[in-house]
Amino acid sequence: MQDIPFYLIMPLLAAMLYAAAGLFFKEAFRGGAGSIQSFVLTSWIMTLCFSPFIFWESQPIPWGKIYLPWITAIAFFAGHWLTFSAIKVGDISLVMPVLGTKSVFVALFAWLIFGIQIPGGMWLATLLTAASVYILGKTDRPSQKRRVPLATGLTILSAACFGLCDALVQQWASTFGLKAFLTLMFLGVGLLATFLVSRFESPLKSLKSHTLVWLGAGAFLTSQQAILVGVSVAMFHNATGVNVVYSSRGLWAIIMVWLLSRLTGYRAEQPHAKTLLLRLIGAILMVSAILLAILSSPTTATVDPG
Repeated sequence: MQDIPFYLIMPLLAAMLYAAAGLFFKEAFRGGAGSIQSFVLTSWIMTLCFSPFIFWESQPIPWGKIYLPWITAIAFFAGHWLTFSAIKVGDISLVMPVLGTKSVFVALFAWLIFGIQIPGGMWLATLLTAASVYILGKTDRPSQKRRVPLATGLTILSAACFGLCDALVQQWASTFGLKAFLTLMFLGVGLLATFLVSRFESPLKSLKSHTLVWLGAGAFLTSQQAILVGVSVAMFHNATGVNVVYSSRGLWAIIMVWLLSRLTGYRAEQPHAKTLLLRLIGAILMVSAILLAILSSPTTATVDPG
């Protein structure tokens, strides 16, 4: 049991929270919430949730290197904004499968920029993850929009930005001071998001109360999963393994929708046999990738002394 990297439970829980947040956002969108409103509100709540971390920092903060968390913030913000742009150009059924390439970019940037050696098993896990997420995404309704190449390109850039962000967090956070780094990083994200307020589809106060509740719940869960991913990457220096497990969010989304339909009695559209087969193949690949990530992951943590 001592050889099992139990810290990978954190990204697994984050994947579940991300999937649940998606259900809340879906209800908020049905109630009239806009994509930019959701984007900005989520960024602000993440800033609030990460803000107290700096007060728990025990090591001296190297203010002369404050550019490190801010560079990381730009990468995170760019990833989110590019995801939003890709969804606007294409749709979510196209974007989510391509985002599965994030784990590949994490491994690639960690190796290219910082020379971190990635075990062969972990490289295989990242490729299995990308294939699994793509297959699971193919079970959604196909995009009806024509600008598929542009949407795909934007999504790949988004995955690259997120991958770069995690590689930077893995390398810089512990030496800077994990808690202070994450606080300053998401402070930068919140400040950048503020510039988009003028592009709101409508004032937040114009939304109905129940829509605001759905929107706030989705934003809060998104913030909590960001904490789990950020802390696990910064503390345990295994960004690739963390992201392989985190990529299971697409599978959890399918499971949650199925459970919700069973519990509420809502009869969702019955999938075709081909769709069921694709989901089974995708699930098997995802579980295989997670097992490979567990077997290839270090069992000890590089913990921030704070």
